[in-house]
Parts: sequence; structure tokens; C-alpha cells
Amino acid sequence: MKSKIRYFTLTIVLGLSLGLIVNSCKKSSSFTPPVTTSLTASIDSAEWYLANTHQGTQPGEYANGSQATLQTALTAAQAVLASASTSATQTEVTAATANLNAAIAAYESGLITPIAASALVAYWKFNGNANDSSGNGHNGTLEACPPAVGGVGLITTMGVTPGPVPNLTNDRFGNANSAYHFSNGGNIDVPYSPAFNPAAISLSVWVRQDTAGRIDGADNCYIISLSRWNGWKFQTQPVRPFFTYQLDTTAVGTTYFNQDAGVNMTIGTTVGAGPWNHLVVTYDGVGTESFYINGTLTKTWTSPNVRGAMMPISPTYDLAIGTDLTNNAYSYSSTAPNYIEYGGYWTGDLDDVMIYNIALTATQVMQIYTQQVTQ
Repeated sequence: MKSKIRYFTLTIVLGLSLGLIVNSCKKSSSFTPPVTTSLTASIDSAEWYLANTHQGTQPGEYANGSQATLQTALTAAQAVLASASTSATQTEVTAATANLNAAIAAYESGLITPIAASALVAYWKFNGNANDSSGNGHNGTLEACPPAVGGVGLITTMGVTPGPVPNLTNDRFGNANSAYHFSNGGNIDVPYSPAFNPAAISLSVWVRQDTAGRIDGADNCYIISLSRWNGWKFQTQPVRPFFTYQLDTTAVGTTYFNQDAGVNMTIGTTVGAGPWNHLVVTYDGVGTESFYINGTLTKTWTSPNVRGAMMPISPTYDLAIGTDLTNNAYSYSSTAPNYIEYGGYWTGDLDDVMIYNIALTATQVMQIYTQQVTQ
């Protein structure tokens, strides 16, 4: 009898054990491993970029700091792949793949591409003169502020004297005679060229704004301008960069756009003490405008805030550096579009003024800034 009891007991124990084993197998077999083919390929691609490309500031290199961002996305993707055989879901694998692919695309967009020599329209280095260093012959002529006539002029505020021609001064590195100082309407006249009126444009310039104590038109500090509202003008109001230009918009006809950099730049609080800033504005001729201060993107405007091709100016006027118009373009008639009292001027120093006939990319802007901030 006892042996029978032991037999039945053993049978029950074995049955329960077998049931637990079978049940355990059923639970584990319910997990379906996700498909990881795309994730694996993306991981291979990210690993290749990190092993075979480099960060830097030169053409062929990628933007500084971009590898760390890619590595973060790669590490997260590798963790998901490692758990794919035990716990990761297809949703998690798909999300990790999309996140890593976005990081790869962002890294690829940071490739620094050479700026074509043909894209540079003019380059005024101001090393001892106002000549164009691009080889395109756009040399400038120094002009003093035009005089007032019958109480009408660019400078009409009592106690403010019309300025002399721009004078050579130290650049941002302390090199003598390597930048120009502008005050009270002195400017540089560059003969008109259709090249100044491209379909797409980028302006790059180093500025040291010195408007501390300025009482005459301090809100309109013109850096460079081609026929002001009739063409385009780059200025600060009073310390925020603005770019105004005329576009041909198919839907509504000719329209003026006046957008800003989104932030103010730093200037000095006493005369002669302001810091240098690198300013860039770009417009692609379609519908994207971007501002940069010291290599950093500060604002991008898109349609409907900007849209259409840049309009060729008519009639044509010379390019002005340091004012909104050159002396021979001003009118003393209050009914004329070029009325002199609507004008403005720069106070401070300018250096390395460049015009491109393309919209520079963010990496190209950083390339210029990095090169020029150290030399």
C-alpha cells in the first residue's frame, strides 16, 4: 500500500514538473524577435562615419561637435539592438532606426563643402585701401558726408558735424591700417555692377559698432546698401541686424521684406570700446533667409515671411558701404525717393566685407568665421 502511495505521489510530482516545463516553454515561445535588418545597416553606417571622417573647419571635414551627437544616437541604437533577441519590440527597433537615421542625416549635413571661387562677387579687406580683393575689380572710392543744402542734409542735428572720409584704423587683431572707421556720413562708393544684384545673396562683414552717445539717427546704422528700399540694405536698428530687400513675388507682385536677426549684438557702452562682431545674412532667392552672429545661426525666416526672387534695381545706383546711398544718389527734394534726410550711416569700424551670389550654408558660414576670427 505504501509503495502505491509513493508511486502515485511520484507520478503527481512528475506531472506537475512537466506541466511547469511545458508552460514555461509556451511563455518563452510567445516572444517574437523584431526585424533588425534596417537598424543593423544604420548602425554600420554610423560606425563607418565615426571611424572614417573627421571634424574640423576645412572643406571635406564635418562640423565640430557633430560626432558627439552622432555617437549618442549610435549608443542608444546599439542598446536596442542588443536587447532585440530578448525583449525589444518592433516599435522600439523602428524608433531607434529612425532616430539614428536622423542623426546620420544631420551629421551628413554638417559636411563643409568648398565655396566656389565664382560665388565670391567682391571682397573688401580694407588692408590699406578700399580695393576689391576678389579679382573682380570692384574698387571703392572714399567719400566724405555730403554737405547740407538749405538746411537739408544727411546730418542736420545741431552740434553734429558732417563726417570726413572713412579713415584707416586698427582691425580686430590690432593690425594698423587694416580696417576703416566710419563716422557721421563718410562712406565708400563702389561703382554699380549687376553682380551686386544676384538672385541669391550672402553678405559677410566684421563690424565694431560705436554708437555710444550718438544722437543723430542712432536707430539707422547702415553697413552696406544697394539703392536702399529699391534694392537691398544691411543695417542695425539700433543694435539688431536687419536686412531689407525687394522681391518679385508671383502672388502679390513686388514686395519689400524687412526681417531681423532675432537677437541683438553686443556693442560698447563707451566710444571706441565696442567689441567686434561677425555678421552674415543669406537669402536663397526662393524663400529662406538666415542670420548669423559670430558663426552662430540666430534666426531663419521662411515663406510667407520671405518669398520670391530678388529684384534687379532700376534705376541703378552705386553700392554704398557705410551709408544707405552714395553721395551722387541722394536728392535734396523731399518728394524724391532718394531724399537725403531719409538716409542713415554707420558709426564705428568695418572690415572684411564680402558679397556672395549664393546662400551660404551654416557650415560655410562657420568656416568663414573660424578662418577670420583667428587671422
